[in-house]
Amino acid sequence: MYLFFVRAFNDIDHITPIVWKMSMDKYSVSVYCIDPQYDIDNDYRLNFLKERGVTVDFIYNGVDQHLGFLHGVVRFLILRSFAVARRLNFNGSTERTFLSKMLGRLAQEMGSWIYLFAKDKYYTGNWAHKFLEQSGAQVLCFDWVRPRKYVVDILLSKAKEMSIPTVALPHGVFLYTNDLVQIESKEEGQFERYNHYDYVVVQNKLFKEIISKSGVNEKKIFVLGSTRYCNEWMTQNKKILPRKMKLNGNNSGKLKVVFMTTRPHYKIHVERMLRTFDILATFDDIQAVIKPHTRTGKEAEMYKNLPLSNVADISSVELAEWADVMLVVGSSIIIEALTRGKPALYLKYLHENTTEYEEFGACWIIHNENELQNALSSLRERQGHVPYTDENVDRWLAEVIYGGQSERDVLRDYEEFIVNSGAS
Repeated sequence: MYLFFVRAFNDIDHITPIVWKMSMDKYSVSVYCIDPQYDIDNDYRLNFLKERGVTVDFIYNGVDQHLGFLHGVVRFLILRSFAVARRLNFNGSTERTFLSKMLGRLAQEMGSWIYLFAKDKYYTGNWAHKFLEQSGAQVLCFDWVRPRKYVVDILLSKAKEMSIPTVALPHGVFLYTNDLVQIESKEEGQFERYNHYDYVVVQNKLFKEIISKSGVNEKKIFVLGSTRYCNEWMTQNKKILPRKMKLNGNNSGKLKVVFMTTRPHYKIHVERMLRTFDILATFDDIQAVIKPHTRTGKEAEMYKNLPLSNVADISSVELAEWADVMLVVGSSIIIEALTRGKPALYLKYLHENTTEYEEFGACWIIHNENELQNALSSLRERQGHVPYTDENVDRWLAEVIYGGQSERDVLRDYEEFIVNSGAS
C-alpha cells in the first residue's frame, strides 16, 4: 500500500494528481489527513478520489487501532470540536455574530487542547508501528511538511525502523530566486526538514540548487516537474472542478481582472498593496476582484471592507478562466494564466523578493502604480497585447512544469519514482 499524507488545500492540490494516476494504474493507494482541522468531506479533489474507490480518511481513524474506549471518545471530541468551529465559520471571511465568534473560538481551542493531549497519550511509537504494519505500507508520501507537525515525526521515525521509504512531495511551486524570502527567514536550518526524508521531489532545478546548497544531500533530491500544472491533470481537474461563476455572464464590455495575492510575510508591502486595490477600484472600464492566497490565516481581516469584491470562495482555476488579465506578486497561480494564454502582470513593486518568471521574462513586469494603470489601459484597448514573448513563456513553463523537459510525462514519472522507491 502506498500511503499519502495531506494536511491543507495546497498540498492536496499537488498530491491528488499522483494518487489519481496510481489508482488508474491499479496500485493500492490510500490518503490520510494528518490535520484534524481540515474538512476532508467538502474537498472536491478528495471526494473525486473517494469516488474512484481510494480510501480517504483522517489518520486518527486509520485501520484497527485498539486504543480503547477512552481513545474513541477523545478522537470523537477532537474531530467534532473542529467540525463545529468550521461550521461557525471561525476561519471564514463572512460576517459573524459575536456569539458565533465566541463559540467558534471555544470549539477551536477545545479541539486543539484535546489533540495535544491525544498526541502524547495515544499517538505514540506503538500506535505508529501498528498503523504502518496493519496498513501494509510500502512507501510513505508526505508533502514538504516539517516533521514536528502533527504526527509526522513519529511516522518518520517508525518508518525508518521498519525500513519503509519516505518521500517528501511538493506542496507548492518554489519560484523565488533570492535568499530568505520570508520576513522572519533565517539562513541556518531553513531547509533542514528535508534531511528527515529518504527522498525529496522538487519541480524545477532552481529549488534543487537552493536546498542542496543549504546542506541537503543532492543525491536524494529529484526534479520531476509539477503534477498540479501538467496538462494531464489540468484537463482532468477542469472536468471535476465545482463551478460557481457564469463565465459568459458579464456582457458589460469591461476588462475582467483578478488579483491573486501573496501572504504578507513573503516581504509584501501591505500598505502599498491596499493602495493598489483602491487604484483598481477607480477604473470605470475594469471589473477587478481580489482572491486572497489559499493559505490566508489571521491576515484575512485586511481583506474586509475593500473597494473590490473578495472572491475567496471561488476556485483560482475558475477565476483564471473568467479573467481577461491576472495580477500576481509571488504566486504560482501565474502558471494557470500563462498556460491559458492570459496576460499576466507581475506587480514587482509590491514585494522585496525576486522570482524565476521575471528572470525568464515570462510576464509583464510592473514597477509602480503608474505602470499598472498604463498596462491595464493598454489591455483595455488591445486585449491580449503584451510586451513579453511566447518563446519566453514556453521556455519558463517547460522549466517549471516539466522540470526542463518539454516532452516529460510528469504523472508517469512520479508514479514510477514512488513505486521504484518502494522496490529499492
